[in-house]
This record gives sequence, C-alpha cells and structure tokens, in this order.
Amino acid sequence: MFRKIAKFLFETVFGPFVFWCVAAGMFFASIILASPLGKFGAALGVIASVALAAMSLVAVAAFLLSLVRRRWKRAAGQFFLGIVGVVLFGIGLTASWMAAAVFAYATSSGGSQAQTAELSDGDSSSLAFKVEFRSVHPFLAEYSKCIVFPSGKRVGIYMDPGGAGPFAVYRLPTGEYYLVDGLKHDFDRSDYRVNVMNETVETMVGGDDPGWIKIPDGTLEIVGEGSDSITVKMKSGETEVDGGTPVGDSLAGRKYLGLLHPDGRFRGGDGDPYADVVEPKWIAVKFDGGEVPFSLECRRWKGSHYYRLAFASGNRFAIGSEPCRRSGGYSLQLLKDGHYYLSHVRDNNSVSFLNDWRFDAQGESVEVMFKDHWRKFGDLWVKIPPGANPVGGIGIRGGENGRPLWVSLNTKKGKVEVHDVIPVGNSISNATFIGTFHALP
Repeated sequence: MFRKIAKFLFETVFGPFVFWCVAAGMFFASIILASPLGKFGAALGVIASVALAAMSLVAVAAFLLSLVRRRWKRAAGQFFLGIVGVVLFGIGLTASWMAAAVFAYATSSGGSQAQTAELSDGDSSSLAFKVEFRSVHPFLAEYSKCIVFPSGKRVGIYMDPGGAGPFAVYRLPTGEYYLVDGLKHDFDRSDYRVNVMNETVETMVGGDDPGWIKIPDGTLEIVGEGSDSITVKMKSGETEVDGGTPVGDSLAGRKYLGLLHPDGRFRGGDGDPYADVVEPKWIAVKFDGGEVPFSLECRRWKGSHYYRLAFASGNRFAIGSEPCRRSGGYSLQLLKDGHYYLSHVRDNNSVSFLNDWRFDAQGESVEVMFKDHWRKFGDLWVKIPPGANPVGGIGIRGGENGRPLWVSLNTKKGKVEVHDVIPVGNSISNATFIGTFHALP
C-alpha cells in the first residue's frame, strides 16, 4: 500500500498535485474556522500548515526526480500543474480570508452573542460591569463597544477602528472604576470613569486641561470629541453634549487592577505598569543655550505634544500643542526691549495662529502673534489675559471705517475678547539668538 502511494506521488503527473490540493484545502479550512474553533482551530492551522509545506516539498522532489530520470513529458506536466497550484493558492488564500471575515462577522454581530469581557468586583463574586464588543464590518477589525451594567443598562462608548485591545482597569478611592482604552496607540486613546452604583459612564475630553463629560443614557456610540464636548449617536440621531467637570485630582489614589481583554479574560496585576502612559508627566524640554529665568515643559497626550512655559514663581502658561509626527522644536531669541521671542523651528509654509510668542519673564506677561492669513491687517501681538490660555483659533475683528482692532480667543472658559493689540512691526528685528528647545520624540 505504501509503495503504491509513493509511486503515485513521485511517478505520475497528477499525484503530487492531488495530495497538495488536499493539504491546501485543509489549510484554507483552518483559516475559515479559526475564529469559532478557538484553540482547536489554532492547532488545526498548525497541522494544516505543516501538511501543506510537506506536500509542497514532495511536489518539488517529484519534479526533480522526473528531470533526473529524463521523463520530460512527466516533468513538463508536473511543472505546469505546479504553476496552476501557485495561482490557485493565491485565489484560495484570498477567498478563505474573505470567508473567515464574513463568518466571524455573522457569528459575532446582529442578533448573535457578542464577545463580553467581564470584571469581578474585588473579592465579591458578583459582576461589577461588562464591556461588550460587536464586530461591525465583515472584513475590517472594527468593533462597536458598550458598557453593560448588572441591571442590563447599556452605555455606548467609542468604537474601535483598529482591532479591539485590552482596557487598563483601575479602582478609584471613591469606589468608581477608571478605564483606559488604547494603551498602544495613545492618539486614539479613550478614558472612562464608571460608577456601578449610579450606573453612569463619563468620558475624558481635552488635552492640557481635561474634563469629565457624562455619556447620556441611551447612547449607541460616541462619534466625535471637542475640547470640552462630545458628539453621541442615539436612536433619535446625533447630539452634542457638554457641561463636564474638571478631572483635577479625581485620579489621585487610583489602584491598578489589571487588564480587561476582549475575549472575556481579566488578568489582574500588581503595581501600575502603565503609570507613565495613563498620566504622563510634564518633562522639561532640553535647551541647548545658556541659563534663562524660565523653562519650557512638555507632555505627550493622545498623539500630541502639549507645551507650557514655566516661570520662576511657579506659574505655568500653556502655549498650545502639535501632533507628535511633526519634527522640530522652539527657537528662543532675546529682543531689544528685554522680551523673549519663541517660535517654531520647522519648514512649514502653512499659516499657524499659535506658533510665535513674546513674553516678559520678569513680569510674566505673554503675547501671541496673530498671523493674518489674508494679509489684510498684517501681523499683531495679542496680549493674553491671565487665566485665558488659548485652546483654539484666534479671530480678528474690527478695523472697518477706522474702528479699532480687537481679537477673539477660543479658551477653555469660552470666547474671550482682547483689545490689547499691538502691530508686530519691527519688534522682532535685530533679535539675538539664544538657543533651541528640542522637541520630544
């Protein structure tokens, strides 16, 4: 029997191709069934991969044997079928991936049972809450997510467009839970505060001065975020929600519990391996010049670098942010009148409204340069009122029929009107270069 099989494999045209097709079929089936079969599917995939590799080697050996024995017609047939096999493998692999995606989508969405990650509340066996994942796309790793309370109440949160990852879970001194989603990709990170007693969920918004905003009951999904608001999707349509509370020291004293995985596993842990990710520290930016009576501090938050000036008295003044993907730093110059001039160091032709600053380190007053995109008014220095750190754009007003110019600033506390406007003129001419603050990686 063994000799007949060996003869069929090595001394016929179709033998190697037939056995290879059987192994390829097993391999494609293991891809399609990997999701529902779980660990058994993974084991089946390993077996099918080994069988497919073995049959591929047999096919090559059969072809070489035909050449050695000068069986030219048989060698030509085996070679032709080998080419056909390569083409069929590409088609079969694509088809199996698509079938696997459709199969996974059909078994994890719609009316079917969704994946649910559960967290037990300390020593109690009762369930504090669940995080439910549902696939929303047949081909892409996109999941809608919601928090489910013991009463059955569901609160939708941000969907995951890049493959579901684990939540870092903390317990706060107040008894609430703090969840961090997106540990590996902080530019797409989401933070939540879950109150099991009241069955409420809040999400964190803002960068330099974050706040908590309650997600309304009946929310299907959070679809957008502003500096102090969120946009949620409900059965009645989309609506904007604001009126949050400052994060402040609400995260102080938190205790790390572990990771909550999409497949339902909760892996507890000691210490806090994500402390620097969850609450990044302000770091002094490296300066390559001499001594100056202030410093520039930076921290990374949700894919952006946030910068602030730190004066000798301890006062801090935010000077904006920029995406981490941008390179460069800040150039520092000393002006004739004793002011310092801070500007971005990067080759960028676009007009930025928050990239040039003039400040008095002794009096601790700061001005930002308004750059007129349309070249109607020219560049202006705008003195920032204390406590009105800009978080958005600057709009110029007035100037018509001899009216004085004034500027509208978007701040965390709303719009602020500033009438203290001075033309830049030659105020930054003949400046003395001091050094450069280097951007963080």
